[in-house]
Amino acid sequence: MAITLSYKLVDLSSDHHGWTTQVEEALHQHAQDGWELVTAFQRGHEALQVGSTITNVPGLLSTVLIFKRAG
Repeated sequence: MAITLSYKLVDLSSDHHGWTTQVEEALHQHAQDGWELVTAFQRGHEALQVGSTITNVPGLLSTVLIFKRAG
């Protein structure tokens, strides 16, 4: 019998003061719903500026949580 795994990506913005609480709530809620945290990482955001130059925007980071569950 084959087991099917589902994956879910949650991208949390870190641009406000309640960021830690937001991460904790996401972890707890997904755990209660049967999701297992696989990995987490931070990613920087890029912006297109006048003149079509793509550049990193300092301070604009988000935390990405990747969960999985069977079924």
